[in-house]
Amino acid sequence: MTGAASGPQTAGDGKAGPSWLGFGCLLAIGEVVILVLTLVHPGVAAGAGPSAGHLATSFGATRRAPHHSTSSPTTTTLPDIPPTTQPPTPSTPTSVPSVVPTPTTPPAPASTAPSVDAVGVLPANIAPQPDFLSSCSGTGYDDSSGCLGATLQAIANGRSHEGLPPMVLPSNWAQLSPEQQIFVATDLERTARGLAPLAAMATSLDQAAAQGAARNTDPEPPGGFPYTQWGSNWAGAVGNPLEALYFWMYDDGTGSANVDCTPSNQTGCWGHRENILLRLSCTLCVMGTAWDGVGYGGDPSMTELLVETSGSPAVDLTWQQEAAYLS
Repeated sequence: MTGAASGPQTAGDGKAGPSWLGFGCLLAIGEVVILVLTLVHPGVAAGAGPSAGHLATSFGATRRAPHHSTSSPTTTTLPDIPPTTQPPTPSTPTSVPSVVPTPTTPPAPASTAPSVDAVGVLPANIAPQPDFLSSCSGTGYDDSSGCLGATLQAIANGRSHEGLPPMVLPSNWAQLSPEQQIFVATDLERTARGLAPLAAMATSLDQAAAQGAARNTDPEPPGGFPYTQWGSNWAGAVGNPLEALYFWMYDDGTGSANVDCTPSNQTGCWGHRENILLRLSCTLCVMGTAWDGVGYGGDPSMTELLVETSGSPAVDLTWQQEAAYLS
């Protein structure tokens, strides 16, 4: 649904497929402006072609199962099994920075820090400090210490405005695949705010997420997958999952370059963040993630799909497995 383009595009400009009612997200990073179309239905995003080192994002609208459903959620004990996804082979040995980043700007006063009841929004966008785009590649997976350190520093700064501590990665972070890193980092943002983690990566949702990453679209649960609620996000032209996570969480609201997030029309404000921080009862919550190294016109494309399910899906990595590396 996304094709190469020399400049901003609007719905229908040189695109195949049905024309859906949607809204645009205009992201300005540096001197490059990228127009992203986020569709209201069925949750598909399209944008201008990639520009190396610059970000494009879209999010899928939150979905809930029909209210007439009478099925009761099934409590499932997830097996403690080893992950099946192999981690990427880095060009040089890397390790997680041992020094916890220090926020680069003073945190907001305690009176303005959002509570758990207000996790869906921030008072204002927080520009990345430091600007990790200058330290990370946008054309391939980048697990270099410079990229990882700068992005963690920016996340620490963003969290400080909520009165939260810096993000601490599990000790096996460098051994995780990009897909697994998306899962773990998303749960780290949820648990930092008192929300239940998603219990596992579900294999069938990973497959759905992979289709979305290959097409630069927000993924959806596959047909027949039982759910009560779900949300999804997509990002392109980022070299590390933590980069996309930062923009989804901390630079996605009023005052940004998002043309659908204005004082008079806040329909699209904080949509990515709200999907990550979905209020789920989590009798069983699972996630699908994907990383396509060339999915966005030769640059990386990544997706995540968060689902509360009443089924018992097969899983390939559990949060319980990763918790052992967080102590």
